[in-house]
Amino acid sequence: MNEKKTILKVPDFMRLILEDIRLLKSDGNNPNRMTNKMKEELWKSLMEFGWVQPILADKNGVYADGEQRVSVCIMHSEFWAPVFRLDLSDVQRRRLRLEANVLKGKHNRELEQDEWKRIIEAGQKTELESLLLSVGEKLPVDLGGAREGSNMVPETLEMIIDFRDESEQQSLFLKFQDEEIRRMLGLHPWNKARLLNL
Repeated sequence: MNEKKTILKVPDFMRLILEDIRLLKSDGNNPNRMTNKMKEELWKSLMEFGWVQPILADKNGVYADGEQRVSVCIMHSEFWAPVFRLDLSDVQRRRLRLEANVLKGKHNRELEQDEWKRIIEAGQKTELESLLLSVGEKLPVDLGGAREGSNMVPETLEMIIDFRDESEQQSLFLKFQDEEIRRMLGLHPWNKARLLNL
């Protein structure tokens, strides 16, 4: 395949499996969700590091792993990626998806903060803060993070809710506009509700 099909870096051993990702399919049951900030960070990572992991799909092109990466790439008009098509039954594909999303280990907080220090010392504090913010975390004060009560603008939090259909989605959206319900939920006037289709 010609590398010009993608602006992202592709390791030599993956060039033979470049495929048009618009032809892949979702089963609509992927439990993995990402906020918009997480998707922005994922795109930054793909732009910097390229394809370090291929998309995994069954022989029919149904995702086993990488559906979020494909979604982000398509949003950025990037349509070619390395895809490993595996001979999997439907249940094997579903298990592989769960394992890819769940079996990532637990983080040792002390070792993780040591890693943050090394990243900051290498001059990448802004990039680290952006990544942490995308997952709802902040740098600790002793690593240069902002103190509570500082004049920082409050972070934006996103809530993802799955609905049966559009009418249920519209109904809840209208409830979020009702002042009494907003007060009961502890929402402030500056908290905005908006509908996004993921």
